[in-house]
Order: sequence, then C-alpha cells, then structure tokens
Amino acid sequence: MDTIPSSPTSPSGMPKETRAVMPTQETSWGAIVGIVIVVAILIIGTFYFWGKELDESGTLPPVEENVTGEDILNRPDPVTEALKEQGTSDDISSIEADLSATDLSGLDTELENIDAELSR
Repeated sequence: MDTIPSSPTSPSGMPKETRAVMPTQETSWGAIVGIVIVVAILIIGTFYFWGKELDESGTLPPVEENVTGEDILNRPDPVTEALKEQGTSDDISSIEADLSATDLSGLDTELENIDAELSR
C-alpha cells in the first residue's frame, strides 16, 4: 500500500500519512460451485472403481436372490445354538465346563480379515 502525504500536518510538524484503502473483492460463487462439483465427481469415481475392484477380486459375498428378511431371521445360527446348549447352573464347576466347551477361536477372525484387506 502506498502512503500519500496529505496537507494536514501532525503536532510534530510532519505531514500525516494516509493509507489508500483497497477495495474488497467479492468471492465468485461459480468457482466454489465448480470445485464442489469436481470433488464430488472424484469421490463418486473413487467409489465406482473401488467397488469394481472388490467385485472382480471376489471378496464380496454372493448375492442371494429372492431372499426376504424373514428368511434370514429364520435361518439357524450355529453360534446362537451352541450358546443355548450351555447350562443354567451358577455352580463354579458348571461355569468352568461351559467356558471350556465354548469355542472362542473365531473371535478374532474378522479382525484378521480386516487387517488382510487393509494390508493389500
């Protein structure tokens, strides 16, 4: 910014300095809307190619056709069935027997699958 001396003087005898005020620029909405559209297209394209890659790699489960939610709910779940077979006694030996009969080996399988997917 340039300083322009003006005719009034300060108490010290030096001329006062005035500063030129720069006009403010208004933001162009067209540029902002254009950027938003480009970012949206990039995001949609990313999801498209990512989904296509997942589909080609076979990591997506097969789609069952004509299956209703009621059919899914009525399917037997082996984990739930195994838990129903446990005893109801609060005796320590019964609890220990139930714990030893419970299969806990598959608890971290899903975490291993996630790690495998992320490490690709």
